[in-house]
Amino acid sequence: MLDRNGFKRKRYSDLIDDMVLKAKELFGEDVNINEKSFLGILIRLFAWFLAIIWEVAEKVYNSSYMHKAEGIQLDRKAWEFGIARLQEAHAQGNIEIHGTPGFVVEEGTLFETSSGVLFELTENVTLDESGVGTGLIVCTEPGTKGNVTVNSITIVSNPNENITSVTNPEQTEGGRARETDAEFLERYQQTLSGLGSSTTDSIRAELLKLNGVRAAVVIENTKSIPDEAGRPPKSISAYVLGGDANEIAKVIFQKKAAGIEAYGTEQVQVYDMAGYPRSIGFSRATEVPIAVQLTIQKNDSFPIDGVKQVKAEIIKYIGGTDEDGTSYTGLNMGETVVFSKLINRVYQIEGIEDVELLVGLQGQELGTSNVTMDITEVAQISHTDIEVQVV
Repeated sequence: MLDRNGFKRKRYSDLIDDMVLKAKELFGEDVNINEKSFLGILIRLFAWFLAIIWEVAEKVYNSSYMHKAEGIQLDRKAWEFGIARLQEAHAQGNIEIHGTPGFVVEEGTLFETSSGVLFELTENVTLDESGVGTGLIVCTEPGTKGNVTVNSITIVSNPNENITSVTNPEQTEGGRARETDAEFLERYQQTLSGLGSSTTDSIRAELLKLNGVRAAVVIENTKSIPDEAGRPPKSISAYVLGGDANEIAKVIFQKKAAGIEAYGTEQVQVYDMAGYPRSIGFSRATEVPIAVQLTIQKNDSFPIDGVKQVKAEIIKYIGGTDEDGTSYTGLNMGETVVFSKLINRVYQIEGIEDVELLVGLQGQELGTSNVTMDITEVAQISHTDIEVQVV
């Protein structure tokens, strides 16, 4: 029912109880309403279908509220505030091709990693006099699996005698899975403070709406002198994890107050409505390398590839790239690497009796304490920085 306290759905058992009471009221207390009687079967049949209707009514009611809406209903509520769910995206990057000078590598040529992640060339590439050319490639499948490490794309899917070798000199980026309801709702809540303008919260909120931006923080220096981090007086500094530089700069320019400097290590030129160029600065989040050492006591149910699975669980939690070249988002800016959560991740793998784990900054002494991050830092780890000993 719907009253001042909200909507409360009647369930199958509630409907049976109500209909049994009504049957006794109409036909007497001794009416036969057991499960095998005609009236009992009829009551349960109607209750089953009515329960479905009550469930639909509850979903209709909940779809009016962001924290209870699901799926497309959540999308439509967020649209009212100008926020759209981040869709799945294909990773992209550059490929360096070596081969016969003057040979034209046609658009659509496929390259792949040793684990079978396919990339397609998006333009014709003519090899120069040295037999070298570069071109843009896009992963054929969306998702994080396309975010592969440097020099991992080394195979020409359809071998050609005019192509001797290929590689990716930089990591491919931009691949992501479709934003889940939980992730979308969290980002929506973070943007609630961004309905105004010219505030650090509103700038951050707009940055979080951009495709590919995992996290952002905006720091202002309101003093008349540079602050301890070297930020100029009367300036703002945006620290962003992921996203396109041009889109980030446009958002900062549109949201910041007039006369306030947008300071950062990256400078991007944008144009105002009058066509005048404006230099907008922002900084990328500092990626802090983490190292982990484990000693695992296993039993007979420990899988053959258990060590690989253990490393994958740790990378999924912290963030980074696994042995197959797949990248995971992991922790956001400023989030602490929690020791107990790492232990819990390891125990997700079957066949582990006991674990001794050490964690810390790469190149420093490891321990059993949490690893804290500055608000402009984000923890990252590679499979090569996870040492696992199984006994």
